[in-house]
Amino acid sequence: MSDRLAIVLASGDPHVLEMGLMYARNTAKHGWMKETKLYLFGPSETQIATDPKLQEMVRTIVDEGTTPVACKFCSDQYSVSDLLADLGCEIEYVGEPISRAIRDGFVPMVW
Repeated sequence: MSDRLAIVLASGDPHVLEMGLMYARNTAKHGWMKETKLYLFGPSETQIATDPKLQEMVRTIVDEGTTPVACKFCSDQYSVSDLLADLGCEIEYVGEPISRAIRDGFVPMVW
């Protein structure tokens, strides 16, 4: 079984995102997985960019060493690329990186 995790946050529901961000943080912080990647996709990007509580959670994740990657196509469409970059997210097209992560043995977990 793989100990590499690719977390994809796609939901626009702030409660789902709070749980997903908490899990992503704790997975990395406590070493529950050897490696964890965090991707923001679709509605999650707008919610995170505009919700102070979720913003703070993302800042904490970044401060602890995990850099979320936000989908450039989506964040540009929603006009939140700059807001997410200010939180410490990388902004890039994520289709290929997510596909590569799966090919490289990362187990996808979608919230």
